[in-house]
Amino acid sequence: MTQKLILSFLVLIMLCSCSEKKTGRPATALDTGRHFIRASLDGNFDNAGLLILKDSQNAQLFESYKMYYSRLDKTKKNNYKNASYTINKYADIDDSTTIINYSNSFMNKPMEIKLVKVNKEWNVDFKYTYSGNLPID
Repeated sequence: MTQKLILSFLVLIMLCSCSEKKTGRPATALDTGRHFIRASLDGNFDNAGLLILKDSQNAQLFESYKMYYSRLDKTKKNNYKNASYTINKYADIDDSTTIINYSNSFMNKPMEIKLVKVNKEWNVDFKYTYSGNLPID
């Protein structure tokens, strides 16, 4: 009886562990953009930073943005955290470049992020936020 109970318990543990979703990178440009927007609004820069395209200019601009955010007063941070966002326009420029135009309910100002696919992973090209090197109509 005890062996059956232990065996049942072990099978249950194995089934539960197999059914857990792996929390990896988002698989699509849209999901990557959504994760980045939400993490940025929440001030979760550890998660947002994982989605940034790895290059020196992006790293420098993202660090500057984190410093700017850290200087915001608590009320503004809470407003961002409580804000919802809307994707106004989604445009695939080519098979490895996407632009997402969005706005959040706190600022209510259209903004754009550029996503690029590198080594089969979608990343946010943060420098585009400042340069706007691809217009979206």
